[in-house]
Amino acid sequence: MKSLIQKEEYISLAINKYILQTGTIPKKSDDTLDWEKLQVEDYLGVNFNKTNPVTLKDIVITFDEKNSAFIKGAIEKEADYKEEYNYLYNFYTNKVFRVNTIPPKNITKTELVKGSLVLYNSLQKEIATVLTKNETSIFLPSQTCNSAQYFYELKNEKLIYKYCKTAGNSIEVYQKAPVYLDNLDDLAYIKVGIGEKAYVKDGNSWYEYYYEGNSTWIPSGTGRTTGQVNDEISIGDRILSYIPDAKDLLLRRDGGCMLANGDIFCWGNNKYKKAGIASYGQLDTSLTPDYVNTPVMLKVQIENIDTGTEILDLKTKNWYNNPYRIKFEKMAMNSSGVCAISPLFNYFEGTQKKFGGDLYCNGQITQLYFENISSTVSETSILSKNKFFAWGKSDQIDDSSKLIKISDDGGPIVKDGSGNELMITRDEIYLIDIVMVEDTIAVLSDEGKIYTIGRNYKGGLGIGSNDKFIVQLTPEEVKSNGVIFKKIFALRDIAMFGAIDSNNYFYIWGERPNGTVYYEPTLVSSSLKFNPDGIFTNSKDFLLKGVDNSFYRTVGNKELTKVESIPSGAISASIYDDNSQELYVYINESMQLFGSNNYLTCKTTSGTNCTTTDSKVFSTALDELNSFSNNFNGKDYANFSNVSIYQLDTVKYEIFEDFEDGKSTDWDGSSINKSSGKIRVTSVNDDGTDEIPVTKFLGNFNIEEVEYGSQPATNYTNRPSYIEKTFSIGSSYANNEVELEFDFYEIDTWDFERFTVTLNDVVFVEDNFIHDNHPYLSDVNDTGESLQKVGSSGSYNNDNDEKYHYKIRTKLDSAGKLKVRFSTRGLKNTDYGYNGWSFAQSRGDESWGIDNVHVKVKETSKTFVCAMTGIGSQSQMYCWGNVGRSIPILSTSLYDVSKINTINKLFISQENDKTSQMAFDNFDNNGNLFLKYPTYIGGFDYAFYFK
Repeated sequence: MKSLIQKEEYISLAINKYILQTGTIPKKSDDTLDWEKLQVEDYLGVNFNKTNPVTLKDIVITFDEKNSAFIKGAIEKEADYKEEYNYLYNFYTNKVFRVNTIPPKNITKTELVKGSLVLYNSLQKEIATVLTKNETSIFLPSQTCNSAQYFYELKNEKLIYKYCKTAGNSIEVYQKAPVYLDNLDDLAYIKVGIGEKAYVKDGNSWYEYYYEGNSTWIPSGTGRTTGQVNDEISIGDRILSYIPDAKDLLLRRDGGCMLANGDIFCWGNNKYKKAGIASYGQLDTSLTPDYVNTPVMLKVQIENIDTGTEILDLKTKNWYNNPYRIKFEKMAMNSSGVCAISPLFNYFEGTQKKFGGDLYCNGQITQLYFENISSTVSETSILSKNKFFAWGKSDQIDDSSKLIKISDDGGPIVKDGSGNELMITRDEIYLIDIVMVEDTIAVLSDEGKIYTIGRNYKGGLGIGSNDKFIVQLTPEEVKSNGVIFKKIFALRDIAMFGAIDSNNYFYIWGERPNGTVYYEPTLVSSSLKFNPDGIFTNSKDFLLKGVDNSFYRTVGNKELTKVESIPSGAISASIYDDNSQELYVYINESMQLFGSNNYLTCKTTSGTNCTTTDSKVFSTALDELNSFSNNFNGKDYANFSNVSIYQLDTVKYEIFEDFEDGKSTDWDGSSINKSSGKIRVTSVNDDGTDEIPVTKFLGNFNIEEVEYGSQPATNYTNRPSYIEKTFSIGSSYANNEVELEFDFYEIDTWDFERFTVTLNDVVFVEDNFIHDNHPYLSDVNDTGESLQKVGSSGSYNNDNDEKYHYKIRTKLDSAGKLKVRFSTRGLKNTDYGYNGWSFAQSRGDESWGIDNVHVKVKETSKTFVCAMTGIGSQSQMYCWGNVGRSIPILSTSLYDVSKINTINKLFISQENDKTSQMAFDNFDNNGNLFLKYPTYIGGFDYAFYFK
């Protein structure tokens, strides 16, 4: 009996070894042991004696329906049972003598006939289970799998569940997070724990995804979807569990915003409350939050929630941080506000549901166009929903178009000559993207249409008009000529938009650096196509990666030139023109940072080289980030993932005159424009109408120095009326860039009169203002904003008084001065219409004025670099250079509390403190933050796209 037990133990080891090495069960079709498979050298050996020393027959081994093996050693059938052998049976069932087998439970014939159970190790047990289910094959590494089938691979004493993509090409299904992949398509077959991450290289860029369960992966960066949809989620759960697809970062001259996990955080200039602070500080109410020094999460318009069983009242509780708050998909900003796009949900639940894709804005907005805004409010810190894009979506169904009143979707009431409100045909519009330049917003719908809102400066509206005074508060589609777009872009420091169409052709509209203006989306090349994920926005030009993997940039008017300094394998890149020198940085496919020496070596605030010690600190930090410290799938990588060059564009000095004090200090001009020897200031009381109140302004002034009444142009000598002032900024600002903004008031109906702006003796503007029904011209600069009545015949019709807002960039002269001259004139004998119209009527009838003069002297020669390291949730941001207020100082830990007189001013700064030093001396540049070395920016640990 002891010899039998020894043989059973040996057989058990052989069976386990065979299963482990072959992934199969050594049995015949009758479920008995196939001795030929085991009686070989690797298992039992060729001379193994399979005779049972008790029964003197061959040992019988059978397999049950679960592929468990039983050795019938004591008896083969119940009839063989003999009570006189009980002492032997007791020995046989004793566990003391066994390690690899389990004896029968007791010595009854019912148990003895079952035999001893071969004890499988855990892997052999798993193999037996897989084979029993007969649903999935097991292959050895040397064997070829079946295409498009799941299978198990038995390798290195492990059973690995895989998907066979093609014969000989497979991917492991259950992986340990975080997962790293070179192919997005492989992600569809991989499973990890719910909420765990994967980092996938799609094209030349890395993206982060998280696992939602049910074989569903969701992009948590800018990555494209895997085509998987989980339909087993309710509306409420969709909203609660939604994580946005994008993380946007905007850095501007005096602040910025970031979109992270659906929430928007802003800092810097809080004008119009756009940085999220609505009122004074709670600790010191004497401090106004003009500048915010740490990221603040923006509040979003609150909606009550219908859970299906009850209505959750969130509005009355002012619960802005509620879990049902809008989680945004895309975000943009300019100096007057922040705007964002809510997520678009589109799925089937008994019927096709579609909702979201709305526009929300804060800052300078009004009740007429946005929800939940008081009629007395013209600015707000709360992101509020735009009425136009919200129209028709309340039923969560994409309905067919309808005929509605113009005012039904937000905006003013518009009537015809009979007093009937005009009608328009409206369709629901679902937005997916947004970009902004100064004064203009562009949004993209899911149907590939671009809509713009704002002013038409430099053709920003893209509607095909060169009228720079158009103010479009109701969105209009750009002049697209039927082109379908799939992404939109905007440059940072000029009013230039870009868009890529469904065929990967690139279009631009707006202002070019050389002064050329495109008034509608214009194709830059009919022969080159571009990668939609390879469009990089910069200060004043686009950098584009072609489908040929070459990098191109916009130059001149709309020409493209190849950027030879950036290799085709680069995953991120940026350019900056320093006068005639093209500077660049890029990250190669191994995640290393390269580029112009200006950005990869230590520089002082003035741009000169640092000391040896500082240079060593800079290079050590950069070398550490550039070292091959990561290994994914057998390949070494450094740390950089995204990079961009920024122009600081800081306002160094500014003067603002609104004339509300009734004074026209240092202004001079035509004697006819003076009262008591000083340039006239006029006051007009607010009449309570909807038009813009005038209050106090420079004016109103005559068109000509002599009033000619209704005489034709041939009867007078041209004597323009003018006012002028020289702004002496100081020689230290010699030749600096300067921006002049002002409001021009055109009072009553102008005919062929001209308005002229001359800066430092150079004419920059000479505009006509012609009304409808004019015998010679029509609709020429007649798109101003309606003022309350100023002139004797002013009205809200063709004779209305209008405001036209101007913005002009030039440079101070060599003495740091700007001479500003505003003048008007009638026609010269070379002008069209010279013989046919009267003008220069009395001041009480036809006149002009100037208001809100704003002179901003800028520093545009300073730049800085920001770069992301890591991938997805492992991302970190580093910046270096003259960052100013573009980066919140509290996120750098470089603030010197000894330079800040109260703890409140650590978090907020007032206008008169905005250039006061807050940083340590080594990181200060005349009150602006200067990062001498690559500096970690705390709280920016997201995979940002630099907008």
